Amino acid sequence: MIFLRIALIIIVALLIGCASSHMKQYLNKDVREVAIDNGPPMNAFDMGDGRRVFQWRWGGGTYVIPETNNLSGNVTVSGNTAWYSATTIKTGGGTVSSMGCVLSYFAFWDKEKNAWVVKDYRVPKQLVC
Repeated sequence: MIFLRIALIIIVALLIGCASSHMKQYLNKDVREVAIDNGPPMNAFDMGDGRRVFQWRWGGGTYVIPETNNLSGNVTVSGNTAWYSATTIKTGGGTVSSMGCVLSYFAFWDKEKNAWVVKDYRVPKQLVC
């Protein structure tokens, strides 16, 4: 059980770092660069202070948890006849689904470039994307 918790902590740290690295590459670039790589934003709105936030869904999906089968059995012998009885214990198995995270890019209007330019981003608060 402790191994599972340690593994989960390591995976969470990697995913958060991965999202941050993904977002960092777009700083000081036209927000359309994000759209070229990730498709159209799912949401965009003004913050009221000159910034506009563009949001994309990132990560998520369905993950399969492997199933483990432990088979144990007994052979009973009586004369010339033998019987085998077995027990199977199944553990694990199933699927886990995640909606992913919403990545938010904060952009300012640049008159010279005639574009919204990414100046900041917000790393998702969710631990697993």
